[in-house]
Amino acid sequence: MNLQASRPTENLSGQNLGGMTLTAGVYKFDSSAFLTGTLTLDAEGDPNAEFVFQMGSTLITSTDSIVNIINNGDGCNVFWQVGSSATLDVRTQFTGHIVALTSITLNTEATIIDGSALARNGAVTLDTNTIYACVVPEPTTITLFLVGLAALAAKRRRN
Repeated sequence: MNLQASRPTENLSGQNLGGMTLTAGVYKFDSSAFLTGTLTLDAEGDPNAEFVFQMGSTLITSTDSIVNIINNGDGCNVFWQVGSSATLDVRTQFTGHIVALTSITLNTEATIIDGSALARNGAVTLDTNTIYACVVPEPTTITLFLVGLAALAAKRRRN
């Protein structure tokens, strides 16, 4: 996915993400984005719903903030394009891939669920954090699974 080429569906500049419920789309912030509290991402039953957040500069969360995805959403389809640096404060429960131009800091016990932390020009600094990466089955695993299903179906037809 080309995050920079994604056209914004809504400009949220100057608004705190805390308390919002957003549906799939591309959300732009001219400069910084802040999260205090809970942001709910509603996939509306679509497991392929994509959420893209574009920040001109920083992404900053407050202590105990949460990004929650509901209604069959997949955190692997959430992307945070940060123009400079991102900071997830203490005990933040975050969802999605953070792609920062400069650096990313995860303070004590901040967690990323279904995502990653990728900094292009600087460090990713961790402090007793957990990152649950998105799981993508290997092509050989999928192929073996499909071959096994076909074999079972063929055997069942013979009986």
